[in-house]
Amino acid sequence: MSFGDQAALAIENAELRAKAEESAAAAERSRLARDLHDAVTQTLFSASLIAEVLPRLWKQSEDEGLKRLDELRRLTRGALAEMRSLLLELRPATLMEVGLEDLLRQLAEAMTGRAGIPVYVELGGASCGGVCALPPQARVGLYRIAQESLSNVVRHSGASEAWVSLTCSGNQSEAIHVELRVRDNGRGFDQDVVSPEHLGLRIMQERAAAIGARISVESRIGRGTEIVVAWNGLRGGEGS
Repeated sequence: MSFGDQAALAIENAELRAKAEESAAAAERSRLARDLHDAVTQTLFSASLIAEVLPRLWKQSEDEGLKRLDELRRLTRGALAEMRSLLLELRPATLMEVGLEDLLRQLAEAMTGRAGIPVYVELGGASCGGVCALPPQARVGLYRIAQESLSNVVRHSGASEAWVSLTCSGNQSEAIHVELRVRDNGRGFDQDVVSPEHLGLRIMQERAAAIGARISVESRIGRGTEIVVAWNGLRGGEGS
């Protein structure tokens, strides 16, 4: 192959890469726009309707007014959390700067506001000072798995509640063990019948493998679903 042919091939490959990156960026923008419409816009619309009728409801029944006021508070807090989440998506580097605990709290609040399903966050790990000092890639990977898990809860589970727990244990050698659990009280599913692709489980498995974590799924019909991700490594270092 002549030098000219090699140069032409290199230019063609560069153009293909640029087009692929542009296509991926366009797809991501479309997803964010869809999330903005589906989550924040609809939530704020619901909040505006409640705010409009609240004075009249309050005059008719103070108890009903208090109930709607609490719903209004939940919706506005959820919309704010959803906006923060979307801003993080627009600036991916920020995900690597925010602690996993804060990311999970924000994610839970956004999901609660969006779907009306209470999501409780439980944090543990006194030996790590209450903070899982994970390397950035592991932190983002665990966040993405939690995000996908909670999306599945909203879309498929029919649950009335969900829980996200994060525990971190370590020792003097700086080695840490982190465990992330996402569970719900929904309808569950038969693991012998439902394929991993159907519930996005394959994506979560790939994300776990990418950061050197282990993931397991336990579900029983009528008993809900629990996803457990375990990561071992060094504070600020690699996982295994």
